[in-house]
Amino acid sequence: MNYYKMLCEKDENKLAFVEDGIPYTYEELEKAADEYAEKIKINADGNYGTAVKGMWQKLGQCTESGRKVYMIKSESFLEQLILFIACNKNGDIPMIVQKDMTQLPEINEIPDEVCMAVMTSGTTGVPKILYRTYESWADFFPIQNEIFGIGENSRLFVQGSLAFTGNLNLVMAQLYAGAVTIVENRFNPKQWEKTIKQWEADTIYLIPSKLMCIPECFKEKNVNIKMILSGSQSLGRKDAESLKKIFPDTKVILYYGASELNYISYVTDENMTEKRNLIGKPFPKVDVSVKEGEIYVTNDFHVYGVKCPFTLKDRGYMDDCGNLYFDGRSDDIVGIRGRKVSKAKIEAAVSEKEEISEAVVILEKDRDILTLYVALKESVKGKYLKNDKKRDELEKEIYAFLRKKLAHFEMPRRIIILDDMPHNKDTGKIDKKQLLK
Repeated sequence: MNYYKMLCEKDENKLAFVEDGIPYTYEELEKAADEYAEKIKINADGNYGTAVKGMWQKLGQCTESGRKVYMIKSESFLEQLILFIACNKNGDIPMIVQKDMTQLPEINEIPDEVCMAVMTSGTTGVPKILYRTYESWADFFPIQNEIFGIGENSRLFVQGSLAFTGNLNLVMAQLYAGAVTIVENRFNPKQWEKTIKQWEADTIYLIPSKLMCIPECFKEKNVNIKMILSGSQSLGRKDAESLKKIFPDTKVILYYGASELNYISYVTDENMTEKRNLIGKPFPKVDVSVKEGEIYVTNDFHVYGVKCPFTLKDRGYMDDCGNLYFDGRSDDIVGIRGRKVSKAKIEAAVSEKEEISEAVVILEKDRDILTLYVALKESVKGKYLKNDKKRDELEKEIYAFLRKKLAHFEMPRRIIILDDMPHNKDTGKIDKKQLLK
């Protein structure tokens, strides 16, 4: 079984996808995948081929089976999806990557059971390929769809790229349910509002840094949104309350997951607290334990080759009620003048200050100091960014605010208020490399 066969099982006349205002039925998706499958076959002896807004490139081939791994790059969400499904029709392995990806790993072996791959840098910074079977996601779709309120009539709004595994998983779960996915390729919250209203979306999936643009950019309340899903970054009770002012009938879910393991835990808005590192209780059929401050996970929905219990080297703890708290990745714990300091703790602390929209801490190894970069909410940018005196005053306020929450050795040496936080165009996550430049 693969995702092409899954697509072919759906009602061909039903709306499946809307990209930048253009609708496509399940039949149209299938036909587009058929066309590209033929193009990929014809060009099988070449190393790459081109699409309208992107390309595919052969990364490797299994000598025994002849199956190939294709890297997919495109500026179009829909084109990424069609090329992915087209590869599946041919029995090949699709892997959607970020547009700026240049360092590619070697393909040594392709397992027979798998139907897709994702690329991750993990904690080492060196790209590696993770293979998945169809069942490793599809067998969990009924569980996640029930919790996320996804059914055959759902209309999910997403933005960004399928190179982000969170987007890819939820879009495939929508197709599995026979539901509709509504996509905007551009980062434009004002346009999102129009699109969400026009196409009657009832579910929104965005990472927190994008999600929290909504309360400041949307003009009207929307009672049609019943579920907001988010992950990959922290989200607290105040954030949920802010979203519910725009979407009064919505439920908010923050999940914790990983490319290697799928979904791990989740927390709903009614259980969120002031602690932004709360990531809730495990999903059904997922076992979580913490040993010496390190999170271990056991499930049947992981990538090929993982042995459970498996750890991502993430740090955390569980309270007496079984709630999991995320204290950052192992490489977020740094040594400063002989003391261990959690960058994630600093970021969570400063994010509690009302004016702050995003924060990231970076270790300047050559100077053995921590620098805190913060971005402000749109509603206060005019007040602080256009007035150097006000900016300096806010910097002092942030420092005083942190002094009440952190030990003296945890305090960042420098605080830099940015005009805008740089983000990766595909994943939407903070681009730390850009900050270092």
